[in-house]
Amino acid sequence: MSTKKNPGRRADDISAAEIKEFWHDFCNRRGIDEATRARGDAKIESDPEYWADQTMPRLLDAVAS
Repeated sequence: MSTKKNPGRRADDISAAEIKEFWHDFCNRRGIDEATRARGDAKIESDPEYWADQTMPRLLDAVAS
């Protein structure tokens, strides 16, 4: 996650791209398959504000088949 200051953006805001970066790192550490990772990306894109406040295991539970 970037540490640069962005005027007009709260310190606790996180972009969809930053959430996905965290999700991808989580998937890499856990050996999550590409299909599950892609489903997680889609969930993040559909509601990034919600997923910014959730844990990655919760996202995994939401997209696991």
